[in-house]
Parts: sequence; structure tokens; C-alpha cells
Amino acid sequence: MPLRIHGSNGISGLDGTASAPAVKGTDTDTGLFFGNNTASIAAGGNERVVVDANGLDLNGNFVTNVVAMAADDIDCSAGNYFTKTINGNTTFTISNVPTSRAFAFVLELTHTSGTVTWPTSVKFPAATPPPLTAGKTHLFVLVSDDNGATFRTNAVADFDN
Repeated sequence: MPLRIHGSNGISGLDGTASAPAVKGTDTDTGLFFGNNTASIAAGGNERVVVDANGLDLNGNFVTNVVAMAADDIDCSAGNYFTKTINGNTTFTISNVPTSRAFAFVLELTHTSGTVTWPTSVKFPAATPPPLTAGKTHLFVLVSDDNGATFRTNAVADFDN
């Protein structure tokens, strides 16, 4: 289909496919292509990211940065994987939770000593946080689908350091 420019209505004729994207550089099977109410990104001839009326769909690995926390606030705008070493009693807070969508993150906690106090929004199975063994590392997975009002949380505790 030939490229057509429609004044203020934009450009049409750029549909393409995953193996032959409409917008590409020198790598002919990597780029952007479009369909009915969709915009997609292909890499290596495979559809990897789709944005449609339902939102974003990712097909492949998801990679995020590791955020080493200096303070006790888990700033959700900084990433999805946080690390923290505690050497005494610690009270966590959670800030900047994305709104209008589900959000999940992992906290990798290296515990030398002390206790952890969680925000009231953090809910554990049977309403009981796991006991933490000093000198071990623990993984906490927190998920919220209500803008951070509630975080359903589970943990895998006591990894050797």
C-alpha cells in the first residue's frame, strides 16, 4: 500500500507486519508496524510489544533496574526491584505507586539485625509477616491493584548470603 499523507489526519499506509515492519532502519525485521487499533514493535521478526485498546502487552523478557535503597522509603517511581540491607529496627514506607493500573515489585532484604515494621497497606497470608533470620537474605513480592491501598505480599525467607 502506498504512503498517504492526509493533512491533519496523519499518515496512512504504514501497516506492515512483524517480519516486515512499516517503519524500520537497516535491520529489515525490526521496527514498528500497525493494525486495527494497535501499534506494535517487532524485533528479529517477532512481535515483542503491542499497545492496543486494552493496554500494553509484552511478549518476551522483562528487564528492570535494581534500585539500592539508601533510605527506608520504597519509591515505586524508581523501579520494580529494590535492595536494602538493614542493621537495626526499620519502618518501611511505600511512595509514588502508579495509579489506575496494577503494580508489583520485589524487595530483596538483607537482614543483619533488627525488626521490620511494614505499612498497614501491606498484607501477608494469615495477616502475619514471616520471621526473619539475622544474617540471611529475604525476598518479598508485593502486588497492588488499587493504587497502593493494599499490597498483597508474600515472602521467600532465609537465603544464605
